[in-house]
Amino acid sequence: MSQQSTPKPQLAIVALAALAAAGVTLAATLFKTNERDLTFSVSVWDTFSNAFGIAAVPVLIYFVALAIFGLFGWLRNWWRGLIAGTVSIIIGGALGYLLQIVSNGVDLNGDAWAAIFSEFLGLNFPLLVSGMLSATFVAPAALRTLAPVAGEPARYAAAASGEATASTFDSGSAFLRIPSDALLERLGDESDDANEQWEALVSAFEQHDWGTQAVPGGDEDDERSVLLGDTALVLGEQVIMARPKHGEARASLIAVRETLETAGAVFDELEAPAEFNPADVVQAEGVLYVGVGGTTNKSAVRGLRRLLGDRGYRVVGVPMMGSVPLSEALSVLPDGTRLIWREALETPDVLGDCLIAPEPAGAAVLALSPTVLAVSADAPSTADLLEDLGYEVERLDISAFAQVGGTLPRLSLRSRD
Repeated sequence: MSQQSTPKPQLAIVALAALAAAGVTLAATLFKTNERDLTFSVSVWDTFSNAFGIAAVPVLIYFVALAIFGLFGWLRNWWRGLIAGTVSIIIGGALGYLLQIVSNGVDLNGDAWAAIFSEFLGLNFPLLVSGMLSATFVAPAALRTLAPVAGEPARYAAAASGEATASTFDSGSAFLRIPSDALLERLGDESDDANEQWEALVSAFEQHDWGTQAVPGGDEDDERSVLLGDTALVLGEQVIMARPKHGEARASLIAVRETLETAGAVFDELEAPAEFNPADVVQAEGVLYVGVGGTTNKSAVRGLRRLLGDRGYRVVGVPMMGSVPLSEALSVLPDGTRLIWREALETPDVLGDCLIAPEPAGAAVLALSPTVLAVSADAPSTADLLEDLGYEVERLDISAFAQVGGTLPRLSLRSRD
């Protein structure tokens, strides 16, 4: 998921989410503490005041720690929130009790440290549990309420106000699937080439600070299961799964969805009669170009506009010739230049001024960073052209995958952090 160059909106939203969790934690702790006084020998107000004096400092420290975790993306979903909340409440509880001990003049010996941490199973147990649960459920819910998509609030705030958004060409996480047995059998003597080319692609991502993850569960009888770009549209944490024309093809998407869900994805769905191939989508700053006429229909374009229009994206339909996916015929370079394979576009005028790739394979490039582009080795003239434009170019051989329609954008799913 891409980070914003204007951090103030994101900081404010994360702080409010952490504050909501801290408020619930404090309220729950005070409630449980007041429940303990069953003798009524102390007034409710005195009990409340004493409990507040004890809990206020730990909860304040918890709030600060949780907000810091949130700035690094650890409040986007429940399991990250659970980890962040557990660490934050232990830090808050331990430091809060430590300050009480020091202020009372007690020496920090082994017994004092034992007392600090043993209280998490004693008087501080309500604090521990409420802090963990609040970070698990309250903070992520607050983020989703305060921003259209949790974890990308600044992007949409900037889009709504007309400010420039951050680059969509920074590094992040790349998901790939190893070649299936069916593909390797088809390639025969070239199967070793496929494995070497796949490893080279993984290496290219990692050399440019991308985290890589293999997606399991591919159909070993499917030659094209390596084409992950056909399975999902990934926009930060928001994911829209493919909607193939034939329903039986949707079963192959289950493993992809489970992998992305584990990574923290939030899903939106297109509804019938939409037919949608994510390889028909090319992303630019605030714009999604969507190829229409091949494996993506007009209903899908309308559905994408409904799902994404209020989140800062403008969806532009691009009529295609035949069944070529748009990501094979168009790339948007980091400087905004649109590089096209002219023959695949029915109406290229919708894209405005474009640069024509010298070879068909040249239009499908992959930005590894704002200054580095991966280009198919089958497009040497395009690689030379991009170098003349000031880019560093890595020529990657993907000829084995090209036999099943593989291009650089279609061989991975990418989520920019």
